[in-house]
Amino acid sequence: MAFIAGAAVVIAWIPSFVATAYSVQPAGEVLANPVNGWAFLWDSVTASRDPRLGTPDVAMQEAAQLWAGSPAVAADVSLKSLPSPWTVPVPDGGAHPRAGHDVVAPADPLQWVVQGRVNGGPDQVIGLLDYRTGRVVWDIRPLATAGAAR
Repeated sequence: MAFIAGAAVVIAWIPSFVATAYSVQPAGEVLANPVNGWAFLWDSVTASRDPRLGTPDVAMQEAAQLWAGSPAVAADVSLKSLPSPWTVPVPDGGAHPRAGHDVVAPADPLQWVVQGRVNGGPDQVIGLLDYRTGRVVWDIRPLATAGAAR
């Protein structure tokens, strides 16, 4: 009986362990509740029906076209499950988006997070592409003006 109970616990958390690889949240938050893992699994299955940007290569090709020159140049994409709303991180020395544009609320949780450089600065998030539709969900452009409140 203990074996069955232990197996049930392991099975309940398996999706959470997978979800940690795709979540922008700390692993502890994802693992704290198995419902988070099952929600990720559900989102993944429902979004994976013929997505427009279904592979990293296709997503990177789209990102490279959209963020091809100054001020923001795409360098990489990664598929992530984002909470809604999500505050876009800005690294030290990174470019800030315009005021009031630092939080995004994507309709679908699975998004391609586009990393790149703004005006030669550090690597940072410069955009989000919707996994299913391919639409631009968030763009760092236009940038905050010098001295503007953030």
